Amino acid sequence: FQGWITVRQAVEQSRNVPAIRTLQALGVQTGIDYARKLGLVGPLPPYLPIAIGAGEATLMEMTGAFATFPNQGLRMRPYLISRITDREGNLLEETRPLAHDAIRADTAYLMTSLMRGVVERGTAVAARKLNRPIGGKTGTTDDWTDGWFIGYEPSLAAGVWVGFDDKRLSLGHSSDGARVALPIWMDFWEQATK
Repeated sequence: FQGWITVRQAVEQSRNVPAIRTLQALGVQTGIDYARKLGLVGPLPPYLPIAIGAGEATLMEMTGAFATFPNQGLRMRPYLISRITDREGNLLEETRPLAHDAIRADTAYLMTSLMRGVVERGTAVAARKLNRPIGGKTGTTDDWTDGWFIGYEPSLAAGVWVGFDDKRLSLGHSSDGARVALPIWMDFWEQATK
């Protein structure tokens, strides 16, 4: 606990108490409603610790949710296969992105500004060396059982999760998202954005 800090500082430093207090002020059901608008479909129990990850969500759901911010509030449903062709190159099937208005464009703009702060001054500051307009967020669970980073630019989003299926196993002391997931994400991003 650091006393009174701004929302920007809380997000950049990944502070838990402000996240919980913000959800408390907003209302748990409102928070769940926003999570649903952003594409999270897993169980979200109606209590305050969901503000710091007590609910379940897949990496694909979370990456899709974060991708809504640089997309001006428009959520694109993620998909794995874009097209299927036969051996002669004839198109057999093609997936078209499905878009949904999820949040207001001004809200998405503010979220992107907050997430850029995480890279500029916060827990993901190592990503600054890529010299790109990256926004994103690190995450770590209790006892370092999971570490993740989800990052984006205006036209691309990607996420990395590191952990064990068995939540009783730890990645090791201080194995947070910035140490275990962010370096993997940065290696991928450097290649993907060439």
